[in-house]
Amino acid sequence: MAVREICVWKWLILALFLFAVEGQRSGPAFLVSFPAVIEFGSDAKLCESLLKPNESLKMTLSLLNDKNKATQLVQQSSVTEFHRCFSFKAPLGDLDSVQTLKVEVQGRVFKMTEERKVMFRSFLPLTFIQTDKPIYNPGQTGEL
Repeated sequence: MAVREICVWKWLILALFLFAVEGQRSGPAFLVSFPAVIEFGSDAKLCESLLKPNESLKMTLSLLNDKNKATQLVQQSSVTEFHRCFSFKAPLGDLDSVQTLKVEVQGRVFKMTEERKVMFRSFLPLTFIQTDKPIYNPGQTGEL
């Protein structure tokens, strides 16, 4: 469990800058952070930020599967800056799949679209057993 959490946080930090998009110095910017690898059926966390909006902007995050079917995760309109994190239920599946996270930010004048890949996979359970000594001879028992 701890190994998986460390891996997820490592990928979350790495993916933090994937959606960093700079507009003009005085124009809008947005940032979306998410893990690069997400476990099937888990509650995944995604964060979005909107910076320096100069008009009412609508931010839409969608997940596109390999057949280009879109599932809208969140949509938010704002005239002010915001930072928000939310959880969403990852899709179910048996085989590893790569899907696309699509971010659209649109206003009357400003429009920007970015897409990044995210992998959905199943994780095998991991069991760690610690004993009181490294080697046992036949017939010896361990202590609990």
